[in-house]
Amino acid sequence: MSRALLLGMLLGSHSEAASAQASVWATSCPPPLKLAAGACVRSCPAGYDDRGRECAFRSLGR
Repeated sequence: MSRALLLGMLLGSHSEAASAQASVWATSCPPPLKLAAGACVRSCPAGYDDRGRECAFRSLGR
């Protein structure tokens, strides 16, 4: 198996797990607050997209 393929598989499974974990953490913030970088905030900080109960980091490298 090539290194690039192995790395792609590892990163793909990590992003799926991180997404599932983020949605669990997002429900732990009280209703007016959202989850951003592990903290409950009122509004998403710069560089984050608002996705309802959570703020997703917007990668500018893509």
